[in-house]
Amino acid sequence: MNYSKIDNITKNAGTLSFWRKTAFGVGGTANNLMQNSINNMASQVFNIFLGVNPALVSLGIFAARLWDAFTDPAMGGISDNTRSRFGRRRPYIFIGGILSALTYVLLWRVPGGWDETGYFLWFMIGSILFYTCYTIFSVPFSALSYELSPDYNERTRVMAFTAFFAALAGISIQWTFRLTQMDCFENTLDGMQTISLFFAGIMIFATAIPALTSKERFVRNQRKERIPLISSLLTTLKNRVFLLLIGAVICACLGLFMIGQLGIYINLYYVFPDNAKAAATYMGLGGMIYHLSGGITAAPIISWISSKIGKKKTLIGGLILAMAGSALKYVMYVPEYPWLQFVAAIMMSPGLSCLWILTPSMVADICDEDELHTGVRREGMYSAMYSNVMKIGVSVGLLFVGVILNASGFDAKLGAAQSPEAIQSMRICFSAIPVAGLLLAILFVSRYPISSERAAETRRKLEARRAV
Repeated sequence: MNYSKIDNITKNAGTLSFWRKTAFGVGGTANNLMQNSINNMASQVFNIFLGVNPALVSLGIFAARLWDAFTDPAMGGISDNTRSRFGRRRPYIFIGGILSALTYVLLWRVPGGWDETGYFLWFMIGSILFYTCYTIFSVPFSALSYELSPDYNERTRVMAFTAFFAALAGISIQWTFRLTQMDCFENTLDGMQTISLFFAGIMIFATAIPALTSKERFVRNQRKERIPLISSLLTTLKNRVFLLLIGAVICACLGLFMIGQLGIYINLYYVFPDNAKAAATYMGLGGMIYHLSGGITAAPIISWISSKIGKKKTLIGGLILAMAGSALKYVMYVPEYPWLQFVAAIMMSPGLSCLWILTPSMVADICDEDELHTGVRREGMYSAMYSNVMKIGVSVGLLFVGVILNASGFDAKLGAAQSPEAIQSMRICFSAIPVAGLLLAILFVSRYPISSERAAETRRKLEARRAV
């Protein structure tokens, strides 16, 4: 087939203006707040302050994310089948943002005087409600990011803009614990109840911008008949290339989030014993440095490198860098030189930013190949399953945090008087588990087959078919 005419038509068709990418990227701020702010403060509020067993706190998060296994695919199917003059994605982005903000504020309004079971049930049920509302926003938002541009490299730039704004939210999240320790608050819970109002306002604003300004390429599905949910789900899960990618994501998430909260405990009870404000300050600084060196500084560099050597090679290089940073955490989280933990953050952040930026861009390429073979655009379902796998990886990882803490011998009632064996066990897990998870992720990514040339050929065939 002679593609010269098609190539001339599509040469610049996938390029988005700076302002369109910025407007959409603002949604990354809300997405990161919703995804991580509860995980970041659950232990400090419900375990350390209210005395709920850490395994129960992890179980509450896991139960909410297990519920996502049902709501994410359902939302993906609903979004793919929606036919409205406002689009398939934007109405849900707008509504989901408002509902998420309201339930987020409610979650931290914990009644006083309850026992451990009452606090646990409040947290678990509140988390389920919140993450249900988050699904209404996140699945269509991710799906829209896949379809904003058909261009191989422009898709990565869209994800880089989103990662930039997500990093701004990440900085705020890392300072949350320190803010709750301010003298103007009675305690951690009182501080979190006030800060949640501020975060809720950001959620509403940052979801409204992409919902009101973004343009959808596929306002209506190309097929008039509805796509059956189960059929769409099974087709998505039979895609071998997609399975390779989500295998990498789930391994990385498991490795990272199984020990994600351990950094808090190591700082509180080993690096800065009996000094919660100093520990919170260093955690805030570390989080800020992590996001400054990753989503803010590294995002445009990752996009540029990917355009030169491809997404696969860039991602593998980033994961190797993150592995090195993880391995060094054992010798960098020490009371003698607490600032060394910032070096670990600087090493890990760019590498992990490759994961968060490039894997969604790769899913967008997979959606094109799926359309080529099936004739259907199902970004909603791919977004749902990608999001679901990531959430499962995070929640299973967080579930093991409580198990690891209990197995190490940690006891919140002992405060800074934790046993040396407990501290040593936490330090080893904090370093070794992410290395193992990232190594498995690299093995999956190494088999990923879509190159820039293959993606370009797929696009040419799709544009030729649409022209006909």
